[in-house]
Amino acid sequence: MRTPFLAAANKVLSMYERRQLVATAKAPAHSESEIYWACEKLREIAGAAAYAGSAEAIKLSTAAELWSKTHKIPEPFTVIFDEA
Repeated sequence: MRTPFLAAANKVLSMYERRQLVATAKAPAHSESEIYWACEKLREIAGAAAYAGSAEAIKLSTAAELWSKTHKIPEPFTVIFDEA
């Protein structure tokens, strides 16, 4: 896999969607706190990507910032697999 950090980010997006289905009074669906939490997870992955010297870091960091500011969920990232 050539884009492991994007694959991890897709897991965050997937988990965010699942969490919205079981929203509670403390964390209503698509609330500020839910969006903040998911954006922080993307930022953490972006940090790991940056530490590893991956260009994926910029894409992830940008997506987290846009999501945080606009509350528009990013589209799933395109994951590139190694050819067999």
